[in-house]
Amino acid sequence: MKTTLLFPLIILSSLLVACGEKNQVETPPALPSNAPAVGTPITAVTQTTTSKPQQDGEYTEIEWENLELPGQGLADIIQKYQPRIDAIPEGDPAEDALLEEMQAELNAAPVNSALNGKKIKIPGFISPLEVDETKGMVKEFLLVPYFGACIHTPPPPLNQTLLVKPLEGKSIGVERMYEPVWVYGTIVTEQIHTDLAEAGYQIKDASVEIYRD
Repeated sequence: MKTTLLFPLIILSSLLVACGEKNQVETPPALPSNAPAVGTPITAVTQTTTSKPQQDGEYTEIEWENLELPGQGLADIIQKYQPRIDAIPEGDPAEDALLEEMQAELNAAPVNSALNGKKIKIPGFISPLEVDETKGMVKEFLLVPYFGACIHTPPPPLNQTLLVKPLEGKSIGVERMYEPVWVYGTIVTEQIHTDLAEAGYQIKDASVEIYRD
């Protein structure tokens, strides 16, 4: 699958200033012992039997690669740059310039406009933006395809980042935000800036559940 190349991306992009100075967390919060390893892709914990979208009532279950356009996805861009990266000696100053060029293309990768207005469900990991401390619930977050994005590792491309705003009572407790989740809702192809990263998609009035097969 395309997502098998996610780990090389994390390794390469960790050399870059991906979130910008004001978005970086100087001291990332400590992870509980039961949290996934940083960089774990959602495909490592989900059970996918087909690459075709599946129906779950009114929602269509999609995969992360469905958020990309053919030939312009995360894996495609990595494959495009890999020969040039391999050809540069380790430590060569040209390496940083090439990685910045690749990151710029990743950040400009287009969203899939055909998804706009669709009712979808998608699994992923939470990068919290706002919590309700009184109720102990996650109020707003970025849904990302690998654990620790934007906090412990650089962010994914914007077409692999969703801003999620759950309905009242339809989110999860902060004590479980390290677990993979299902997000249900109407997806909107609208880019928005957040304190952690740029998001290419939004899901407002979402329902969030702990991931179960």
